[in-house]
Amino acid sequence: MQLNLSTDIALRTLIYLGRKDGIATISEISESFGISRTHLMKVAMTLVAEKLLLSERGRNGGIRLARDASDIRIGDVVMLMESNLALLFCMKDEAIDSDCTLLPDCRLRGILFNAQKSFFATLNESTLADLLPGNPNKK
Repeated sequence: MQLNLSTDIALRTLIYLGRKDGIATISEISESFGISRTHLMKVAMTLVAEKLLLSERGRNGGIRLARDASDIRIGDVVMLMESNLALLFCMKDEAIDSDCTLLPDCRLRGILFNAQKSFFATLNESTLADLLPGNPNKK
């Protein structure tokens, strides 16, 4: 499994803002990471809509964390940003048993669902605060 670029940008943006502990502009963040302003703006709009970031307009505006870093779970961010979490076609919502001759008795799908559940449970053991310098609870 490989996380998409939007997930990578979301996580890096949250870390950047957590380290800064204040407001930053889209230009500042995009220049810092060498990423597209347009892509970063789309990611930021998603994070604002989900109340992970606050957007402030105006001359001194920008984006900042909407909540404490210890309240932002890494697995939740990944689930939010990933549009397709299905590891196999049969795991997609639109899949039906007739799509594979092994269904409905296939045990592989159940194993992969459990593995994915464990993956996100592990990610959610960590918060943004765990990724920031100076946090004594770093893992």
